[in-house]
Amino acid sequence: MNGTHLVIFHIGPVQDFIATARRSHDLWFGSWLLSELAKTAALEVVRYNGDDSSCLIFPAPERGSLEQLKSFDFSAPNKVVAMLSCNPFELGDAVKEAIHRRLDELSNDVFGNIKGFEREVAVQQVKDFIEFFWASHPLNGNYKQARDFAEAILSARKATRDFALASWGSSELKCSLDGCRESVIAESVCNRMNDNMLYKSYRVQRGEFLCGVCLLKRHGKRGSEEYFFSTSHVAALPLLERLTGQHRPFVEEYFGKLKELGISPDDLDTVRPPHPVFGPHDGHLLYEERFREFFFKEKEKVLLAQKALREFREKAFDDKKPLPYYALLIADGDHMGKVIDAQRTPEKHRELSRIQSSFAVEARRIVRENKGSLVYSGGDDVLALIPLHKVLDCACSLSEAFRLRLAGFKGDDDGKEISPTLSIGIAVAHHLEPLSDVLEMARRAEKAAKSVPGKNALAVTLSKRSGSERTVKGTWGELDRQLKWLVNLHRNEAVPDGAAYELHDLARRLETPGEELKGTLQKAACAEARRILRRKKARRGTERIAVEVLSGLEALLEEGGFSFEKLKQLADSLIIAREFAAAMDLANALPFPVSTGEVVKK
Repeated sequence: MNGTHLVIFHIGPVQDFIATARRSHDLWFGSWLLSELAKTAALEVVRYNGDDSSCLIFPAPERGSLEQLKSFDFSAPNKVVAMLSCNPFELGDAVKEAIHRRLDELSNDVFGNIKGFEREVAVQQVKDFIEFFWASHPLNGNYKQARDFAEAILSARKATRDFALASWGSSELKCSLDGCRESVIAESVCNRMNDNMLYKSYRVQRGEFLCGVCLLKRHGKRGSEEYFFSTSHVAALPLLERLTGQHRPFVEEYFGKLKELGISPDDLDTVRPPHPVFGPHDGHLLYEERFREFFFKEKEKVLLAQKALREFREKAFDDKKPLPYYALLIADGDHMGKVIDAQRTPEKHRELSRIQSSFAVEARRIVRENKGSLVYSGGDDVLALIPLHKVLDCACSLSEAFRLRLAGFKGDDDGKEISPTLSIGIAVAHHLEPLSDVLEMARRAEKAAKSVPGKNALAVTLSKRSGSERTVKGTWGELDRQLKWLVNLHRNEAVPDGAAYELHDLARRLETPGEELKGTLQKAACAEARRILRRKKARRGTERIAVEVLSGLEALLEEGGFSFEKLKQLADSLIIAREFAAAMDLANALPFPVSTGEVVKK
């Protein structure tokens, strides 16, 4: 079996494992854990090859740098591809052992600091959850053929499931996050603790139970370089943008009162990197409802903490409150399968891999520059929490960076040359909404973006607790500019809030699936939409909509022919843009540099 082989390793599970997240920490650590295990696999392949990283095809660090591969900022996808002279069976066993050693290190670091749970069961559950598959094929001088064969073998192996006997079964309740494994925190143990003890011991709420895998995610750390924000902190960031050095005494006074009430420094010093004025304190301390988490059944202390917060808001923010919404962004490369297939030599495939790795590093920078918290950045995908006042700029920057970096690579689609692009889905949700639900909503938004003809698109879904989801989608250069223009209109009070709801109600009342009256009803809806816009007043009801703005709104409805889909898209775009506008007003952000002429095609 010795000789030059192309070997592909798969480390999973991916989507289901990441999706089982109730808190941002679950999502953040779960995503990192899979990347860390993939990096471990890649490093073991390099070690097996005499510490020569030139054998790696995917991921491929710059200039074969082992230091880059080991660095905290380097993310590895769940698939590792390598080309080397070896016995693939021996290599597969070595990589599997390395992955389990790393998993043991990480779980021991976490479980050693927790008491009163079924540790042996937790360890076994963690070992059993990992999916590890590999396939290889002799190179025989034809890289493309060898890769196609290896991918086919790997797909067949993944479809051949192992059904080993679970050694950790018990009569305990199922895990609250995934419902697959039994809880390692006994119900009897939880019943002996009050709510405060439960949270401090296991970071769970009353009635929440965790298996070993989810306990690892809930308590796991990335080391000294760990950095992530809670959903509440991300939602509060537009308000925190208003803080300057002159507000520092108010901040110190506020947190002094919270410490006097009994909130420990460990519960206050939780954010990295710290805010220049608000410090290492989580933005959830700006929401009155969050104090119940610190003072379980101590109503008097909750009321005193809420009073201290109101006094702080009045001094620092002129009594303005933080918005309850934040954005979860998911980005994924378009046509990447076809682009990868077009790379017929290991050198070209390796170069593509290096470019994708460099994009992952740039994506981390872009997210940080836009005040966000990166959950994961791989070769062609990004997952991040972004504050509302920055999410449109962040999405545009990610799309442009991806397009420019991969411009030199092409794919083939039935004889037509295609270039890799980036489609992005954004979910705007309440900061207390279960994160698993928000993640699913963001994936639906990403899927909507991918459904746009030609892809290379953006989709935004807004979910307010008081209503249903609203989604808008469109290609880059169109939808993003339209949303930015509408945001500016809202901020200038150049368009009334009620117009969007009247337009949406118009579509609901007149749209019909039948073809007989469709044309007549569309003409009626177009005329009524014009009438609604022309009679509406802006500037708090004192002025009619400006002629230029009116022309732009009508053009968005009628350009290329009026349709009910365009009517609903405009209505939903106005509603979504209003949320972005509120966040930008709160942050005192500069307006978007977009004019009517850039939005409406002449």
